[in-house]
Amino acid sequence: MPLVDINLNEVKEKPRLPAGQDLEFAIVVANPGIAKQANKRTGNREPLISYELHPVDPEWSDRKVYGFWSLSPGALESDDPVWSIKKFFIVVGHGIGPQGNFATEDLMTIRFIGQVGYKEGDNRPKLNKILRRA
Repeated sequence: MPLVDINLNEVKEKPRLPAGQDLEFAIVVANPGIAKQANKRTGNREPLISYELHPVDPEWSDRKVYGFWSLSPGALESDDPVWSIKKFFIVVGHGIGPQGNFATEDLMTIRFIGQVGYKEGDNRPKLNKILRRA
């Protein structure tokens, strides 16, 4: 049987982003798109904004958090800024255009304080709370 020439004893595991701890995030990618699945309420594949966040703290800056804001009516009406991009803009104090619109490039100027969480059995961090502008 072949021997794999690697010393696993020398591997240093990266710790996970701490769940439930306030962290400053920067949005580094924001792209418009369409959901892969149809919305259960509307039956349509709704538009969305996918994002990639990086913690600003140098200790965690190599980590990434991925997510999206749905632009479906239900998501937009939510009072949770994790789900509603409208509520996100309110919580972080970011203005929208006179017609109620925004540019995805504007998102990449925003830094905010938030928290991540983990689903059981999944080690990928998900944005759990958006607390305020940084």
